[in-house]
Amino acid sequence: MRLALFGGTFDPVHYGHLRLAEEACEAANLERVLFIPAHTSPFRTAERLSAHAHRLQILRLAVQDNPRFEVSDLEIQRGGVSYTIDTVRTLRQHYPNAELFLILGADALQGFTAWREPDAIAQECRLLVGVRPHYDLQATLEQLPESIRRRVQPVPMTPLGVSASDLRQRVRQGRSIRYLTPPNVIEYIQQHRLYLEPE
Repeated sequence: MRLALFGGTFDPVHYGHLRLAEEACEAANLERVLFIPAHTSPFRTAERLSAHAHRLQILRLAVQDNPRFEVSDLEIQRGGVSYTIDTVRTLRQHYPNAELFLILGADALQGFTAWREPDAIAQECRLLVGVRPHYDLQATLEQLPESIRRRVQPVPMTPLGVSASDLRQRVRQGRSIRYLTPPNVIEYIQQHRLYLEPE
């Protein structure tokens, strides 16, 4: 099975995330994408995230109509700081014969060597890197060791200039987030009055 992990805080998930996952599916002929919300991001330990239950439910609503997309609460159940290598090793135990992939944005690739055990991640997973038009991927690749560089597969991305922090800010300001995330996600955010508090 060709299985991809897609990690992040997903607070909230938006069309940029969903489109990258869809384009990664096409580029690498993936059979499944596991969206795995972090319990705590190692790079954002001071950031206050929405409750785990909310982030999980928002993700489930967003992916429910795509048979290749699934949500995993693996990192939330594990607790503490979420390191990708721990998740990769757990998934390898569950899927010993799967071909594993990791979906990430080009900005994440730039800081990839600061991750815990980046070589071990790249050894286990092919890196599907979302690349926007005119982005100089070559410059980023040149900064990476050869062992990681040869595991990178670029995924040309539809440029959607949308971020979770922008969505949270819009909600707080009473502005529309329609067409930036699925309607059922917007409904859930409104119902549970998420993102109204100052960050």
